[in-house]
Amino acid sequence: MARPLWLFLLASAMVPAQSVRQFPVESIHVEGNRILSVAGIAAASGLKTGQPGDTAVFDAARDRLLTSGYFETVAYRFKAAEQGSGYSVTFEVQEMQPLYPLRMEALGVTAAEVVAWLNAKDPLFTGKIPGTQQVLDRTSREIEDFLASKGKPGKVGAKVVLIGEQKYEAQFMPAAGLPNVALVSFEGNKAIRDTDLQNAIAAVAFGQPYTETNFRLLLENQLKPRYEKDGYMRVKFGRLTTTPSTTVKGIDVHVPIEEGPQYKMGTVTVRGPREDESKHILRVAKVPKMAIVDFDQLRQAAIRIKDDMRHEGYLDADVSVDRDINDETKTVDAFFVPNPGTQYMFGKLEVKGLGLDGVAAVNKAWVVKTGEPYPAEYPDYFLKQVAEQGWFDNLGETRAEPEINAETHVVNVTLYFRYNPDAKKKKVPQPGEIPGQPQP
Repeated sequence: MARPLWLFLLASAMVPAQSVRQFPVESIHVEGNRILSVAGIAAASGLKTGQPGDTAVFDAARDRLLTSGYFETVAYRFKAAEQGSGYSVTFEVQEMQPLYPLRMEALGVTAAEVVAWLNAKDPLFTGKIPGTQQVLDRTSREIEDFLASKGKPGKVGAKVVLIGEQKYEAQFMPAAGLPNVALVSFEGNKAIRDTDLQNAIAAVAFGQPYTETNFRLLLENQLKPRYEKDGYMRVKFGRLTTTPSTTVKGIDVHVPIEEGPQYKMGTVTVRGPREDESKHILRVAKVPKMAIVDFDQLRQAAIRIKDDMRHEGYLDADVSVDRDINDETKTVDAFFVPNPGTQYMFGKLEVKGLGLDGVAAVNKAWVVKTGEPYPAEYPDYFLKQVAEQGWFDNLGETRAEPEINAETHVVNVTLYFRYNPDAKKKKVPQPGEIPGQPQP
């Protein structure tokens, strides 16, 4: 009579792993996935329910997931299934981040066509991919298969490219590559000098592979904000032309610009969930008076509003600034949209690196109480005051480490103090020199 699986597994724990016998895989589970589906991960592992399984089979499945390029780590565990006649296997994964959208350049197909193909061919594909070489190479091969199916055979290369400030895409192109941007020239610009425009686009354009689509995105992301700073709200970039560079390997890009009229500043208001606090928000914003609209100034004002909300404990606060453009009057009405999020409260303070007297002094001077809104800037401000007011002799490096709990919305703070025998002695603090809470 055959032994039940649970009895076999108990016995197998006493022998080397490689001697575990094969039994059918009854179920496959995944833990730790946030983006990829369980079904997709199981399919990519090559493991299927019903097939015989043992440590060698599970090792191979884990290795297939690791070599896919979609995961930072992959582990597995297995046990007897509830029915007792096979294995229940669980993969523990940590997915690669970030993921990048796809862009096709000079391949004769659209990104939408390729995405549809990949959705059908790659169980791990979700519309975006990590920038690992394994994924870039495998996706390139899959795109080559798609091109061949369309009667457009060719080798495909890929790389992650910068298309704007902190904005990247996975770009697929002919394997031979694309010409790099060597120089950018402008025509029609009067409000902003050539050198200023070149400086604004140099960091993201020069040396980058050229495609008209990508380059126009750079113009929108880099030059349009520069024009909006001076009130030119309807700037347009005309037909781009390219010529081989006469100085280096690459191409020169020529950009016609239609600047349009300057727009005046209209009203500045607040919209959204905090519209009823407009007076306070606009007072904090400190928007300077301006005849011509300057979106640099408005964006700085938005930062001041965000800092004020963080001072009130809204650590996840975000503030956008938008506009209504009136082309008839050539005016712009701007409005702030504050989204405070959840308010965080202060939990407890821990002091490390000081003696008992020093710890007591710091605890006494710390003014934020448990359960009060947590002002984001206070720990650094506190330590700065401690150093400037000379609380301790031979004070070395100090630092504050907030422990932010996104679930309970409570912040515990640890202050670290270090002794430095070479530091100058400081004056003894006098009454009234205890650091308090900064004002926004």
